[in-house]
Amino acid sequence: EITSEGARYISEAIQSITTLQKLDISRNKISDDGAAAISDGLKTNNLLQELDMSYNEITSEGARYISEGIQSITTLQKLNIRWNKISDDGAAAISDGLKTNNSLQE
Repeated sequence: EITSEGARYISEAIQSITTLQKLDISRNKISDDGAAAISDGLKTNNLLQELDMSYNEITSEGARYISEGIQSITTLQKLNIRWNKISDDGAAAISDGLKTNNSLQE
């Protein structure tokens, strides 16, 4: 299982793999620190179409980081963050992050 420490390594890989279209890091133990790291990687990716971070340990704080990361991804079609610990505040942050996205389907 990937923890927040592993998420930092994944973030570095996201930044160097410019053709990444799908990232599935579901069913791990990624917390808010890991979400922040992944967010940093997402800010440099403009081709990602699918992001699955479901079944982790992300709270509303982590959702705010994810929101920041997905703001620049206009190609995102699928976002799965279910089964985390995200409250209404976190959902609102994700919603704000998706306002610039016209391609989201799921």
